[in-house]
Amino acid sequence: MRLHLLPAALLILLSASPALSSLQSPFTNTLSTTLVDALSNDPNYTSLLRLLQRARLIPTLNKLNGSTLFAPTNDAVRQHLHENDLWRFVLRDDYFVLNDNVQEQLRQQLFYHLLNYTVPELPKDDTRTHYTLHYPQAPADPPSRDPPPYPPWLPIPGGTLGGKPQRLRVSAGDVGVDAFGKGGAKVVNTSTAGNGNIYGISKVLEPPLDLAKVVSHQSSVSFLNKVLTPAMTKLLNSTSKLTIFLPVDSAWDALDPYERLYLESEYSANDLNRILNLHAVVEEGVEYSDTFEEETNLTTLGGSKLEIKVSATNISVSGAHLVEPDILASNGVLHLVDSLLIPPGTLQLTPEKYLLALNCTTFVSLLHSVDLGALINNTDVKYTILAPSDDVMSLQGDKELPERGSDDLKRLLQYHFLLGDWTPDKLADGMLLETALEEDGLAGRSQVLSVGVSSDDRKSAEKSVRFAGAKTIGNPSELFISAVDSYIAYSLSVKVNNTLLYFISRPIVPPVDPLQTALPFLDLSSFLAAIFSTSQAEILRKAPHTSLLIPHNSAFKRLGLLVSAHLLGTSAKQDLENVLLHHALDTIEYGESLRNGSQHTFPTLEGSDIRFDRLKNGSLYISPSGGWTGMQSELFVKDLLTNTGVVHELSDILIPRSVNLTIGKLVKAAQGSTMASIAVKAGFEWVLNGTAPPEGFSSTDEAFMGAGWTLLCPTDNAFKDVNLTQLYAEPDALRAIVEQHLIPAQPSEGESSIDNTDALYNNQPLPLDDSTAYSTLLSSKSVYGDLVFRWRDDPESKGYIVGIKGARGTDGNADWARVLSWGRSTTAGGGVIQIDRLLQPYNPPWWISYGAPTISSESPVTEEPRSSAVESAKAFIAGGFGGLSAVLVGHPFDLTKTRLQTAGPGVYTGALDVVKKTLARDGITGMYRGMVPPLLGVTPIFAVSFWAYDASKNLILALTPQRSSQTLSISELAVAGFLSAVPTTIVTAPVERAKVILQTQGQGKDAGEKRYKGVVDVVKHLYREGGMRSIFRGTGATLARDGPGSAAYFAAYEVTKRMLTPAGSSPADLNLGAIIVAGGSAGVAMWALAIPPDVLKSRIQSAPEGTYSGLLDCARKTIAQDGVRALWKGFGPAMARAFPANAATFLGVEASRTLMDKFF
Repeated sequence: MRLHLLPAALLILLSASPALSSLQSPFTNTLSTTLVDALSNDPNYTSLLRLLQRARLIPTLNKLNGSTLFAPTNDAVRQHLHENDLWRFVLRDDYFVLNDNVQEQLRQQLFYHLLNYTVPELPKDDTRTHYTLHYPQAPADPPSRDPPPYPPWLPIPGGTLGGKPQRLRVSAGDVGVDAFGKGGAKVVNTSTAGNGNIYGISKVLEPPLDLAKVVSHQSSVSFLNKVLTPAMTKLLNSTSKLTIFLPVDSAWDALDPYERLYLESEYSANDLNRILNLHAVVEEGVEYSDTFEEETNLTTLGGSKLEIKVSATNISVSGAHLVEPDILASNGVLHLVDSLLIPPGTLQLTPEKYLLALNCTTFVSLLHSVDLGALINNTDVKYTILAPSDDVMSLQGDKELPERGSDDLKRLLQYHFLLGDWTPDKLADGMLLETALEEDGLAGRSQVLSVGVSSDDRKSAEKSVRFAGAKTIGNPSELFISAVDSYIAYSLSVKVNNTLLYFISRPIVPPVDPLQTALPFLDLSSFLAAIFSTSQAEILRKAPHTSLLIPHNSAFKRLGLLVSAHLLGTSAKQDLENVLLHHALDTIEYGESLRNGSQHTFPTLEGSDIRFDRLKNGSLYISPSGGWTGMQSELFVKDLLTNTGVVHELSDILIPRSVNLTIGKLVKAAQGSTMASIAVKAGFEWVLNGTAPPEGFSSTDEAFMGAGWTLLCPTDNAFKDVNLTQLYAEPDALRAIVEQHLIPAQPSEGESSIDNTDALYNNQPLPLDDSTAYSTLLSSKSVYGDLVFRWRDDPESKGYIVGIKGARGTDGNADWARVLSWGRSTTAGGGVIQIDRLLQPYNPPWWISYGAPTISSESPVTEEPRSSAVESAKAFIAGGFGGLSAVLVGHPFDLTKTRLQTAGPGVYTGALDVVKKTLARDGITGMYRGMVPPLLGVTPIFAVSFWAYDASKNLILALTPQRSSQTLSISELAVAGFLSAVPTTIVTAPVERAKVILQTQGQGKDAGEKRYKGVVDVVKHLYREGGMRSIFRGTGATLARDGPGSAAYFAAYEVTKRMLTPAGSSPADLNLGAIIVAGGSAGVAMWALAIPPDVLKSRIQSAPEGTYSGLLDCARKTIAQDGVRALWKGFGPAMARAFPANAATFLGVEASRTLMDKFF
């Protein structure tokens, strides 16, 4: 190559280069031996020589004069082939084509082994720095295959080191060492050529890499390598003339633990870039340590000043000690220092750093995905952050959260930021706190979030706090990290500048629309179903700035089933929609403002207002704009938050004034179209419409005019057996039917007091108290026009019944009906009561009119409860009166029966014969012979009997506590009657013994003989004869008679009373005739069973001692002697006596009991 072919500019660069400026006649051929010749002559360098040939550097070596070549031996090259693919291809593939630009890397690597001056010998004790012919260049991207604009064998000054060549440090016997003379390649031999020296080395010298790679190879800066960001890497590998002062790992310990943890997160790029810029310097040249003057000031890329001070023993950089200088790189130099070079206040602890450090990375990531990073990095605004940890978020799962970057996710995350600094001591149960979420449905107002606090002590350290139901959990407040382990201390919250952090057990979902909010509450489902059935659902769902008041399911029943049925019917959509809108306030009223506010009326979406009343006990009541008088509802403040406001609960439904509930509407709801048709045909259409009666309407009671009306409405099914064609042809009958079912009711005066919550339950058209009687429009024309209501507690027919007062039809079926439901009108009062049967006007036959039972308007159910002792005493005394009455009426019959039972065969031909012979012999007083014992014993006998009967009934009730009704069945009454005979027998047996002896004396062979003067004489004789055993002879037979007899006795009495009780009446209200019939029937039933054991009892008690050994012996001998018919002796007198005597018994009991009830 000739000199004149080189560009003039290139010659200037070569002359200016410090590495080339010492060339002595660089292109002269005067030397006979060159470096190439020396390499060729030494077999240790065949590989190197081949590489120089392939890189076209042979001319360069031949033309250099005064140079140094650090030549890798064949062994060094062979070892390097394992690490360098390029060298391997070049050496092993003869056909490998080397384009100049593509193989620039190979030439630069070989230039790094060349010095443009001769190093006569290596240093012995120190380390010296030399300048190679390697000028690092920024790599072409991608490299071009075009030939370079200069000869490839010439090094080109310039590049990434500010026009300076790369340095190479040499120590005693080692080449390429670090600043401390460590490492590098061993010099294995030396040789001299005419144009320089050759030092054979044990390994290939790798040119320094860019700073990014150099840093990555430094073990002492592993923390920085751990947190290195792409931006930091780009700065390190692409910035020329870069001087870096990097802190070693221990220097980072000076950071706040939260800051250090934050730097390890994926969101710390800004802080990391700032830190690196504060340690990076780019000047006109690379700042090696040997360029530092005694005091040097450098400006970093971050704008800070580095003060470098050099002493004989130390180099300090802004107070940090330079622990390792001059780590060479292709684009600069790296210095290691022992401290961070960060000015105070450069790094601020933000909430984001705490969140990341405290294991809330997912929460932070989600915030950044919706551009809400400012909320956790703005230290000027006061926020309270509710943060779920990564563990909580992992349990939640991605599918449970809105999509990343979505508006729904943004709403959810904003709901976790409370406005203000809410430390635990400021929180109280039930508070509503404003959040960073601003809802369109709240007219731009901030959405609120509920707070729950378990402790009433606001200063308690053990306070448990919940936000929107999410519990606060133990959260790290201080973090201490050591090489061995980590320790976390927990507290309720973490304070970060103006921000407070709480850690919660789950993400908090912001409120949804009011209908979706109320949907999980089953007790609100009926009202929600009504909403969804109308066209107002979307309005109530989306109407902004509203408070929805939702009644409980029971409110529909409390409203009255007919009113509910009307509102939910297909023909009442407009009424229902007005009712629904009346429950939506056109304002947001949270619980605090409702309890403590001064406003009393609030507008609704329906258009009319509702009124709030606040009681002293804290209760809240609401009055609608319409409905009936006294309609109110209790408000239960719930603060169920929605995206349009809030939801509270009500006890009752509110009826606005736009809804007019007429009787006609309620009749339709009661399935009473037939009754409506009858009313219209009878001229009562005005009642259905809720208007005044037409002109000319006649009524015998002027007080009824202007009154509200309650219509008893039979269902259409109640008319299935009625001949409607015939009925429609009889106007008077139609009118009578309507008048029988129409109860006038005067409008109530004023509103009911809300001090009593029972006043809220006022859905009945009229009070349905037990035994309450009401006059109908027919009452002025018929004594049977009144209606009476009664409450039945029977399991099969529990509920109210209504009947015509005093009526007694066939089994009572035609004159009473069950109340099925009712509804109240909003016109002038009253309403509709749905019944299951038509009440035909009652016209009784003469036999029912005579002595017909009457119904007292005072129900025994309403009597004050009396003590059991008083009742027992009254039962005892009443029983005594009943027994006295029975003896007076029945003794002649009993005497006749006894004489027939005890007389021998042929003495009497029958009952009349007994009476005739007794009257002939003893006169009329003879018929009352033996009456003294029963008179003396009757009071205790009947008193004990009736007392025992009441006690037995109470015993049966006590033994059956799970029974559904307090009314005893017939079988239970019979058992009570049988049990009553047990204690009664103790008194009855001796009385019966004395009575029988007195009744039988003077008959048979003793005719005319009077052995005993009276009952005392009988008792003395019996005691002398056999003691107490003789007096109580026949006790077993008495029990055998009275046990079954009493069972039939009391059961028959109760059954008969029930049969005689009119519909809607009580057995206690039966009149004298009914009592006589029931008592007589009871006696007949008893003696129908008691005659056989009574015959045996009489014979045992009248026979001489030893005649019979017992009841069975007496029965056997009686049948053997007189036949089975003998067991029925006295049946006629007994039956004749049974009815009057026992009718007198019960008459005496009931009369005396009624008298005593008036005084006790």
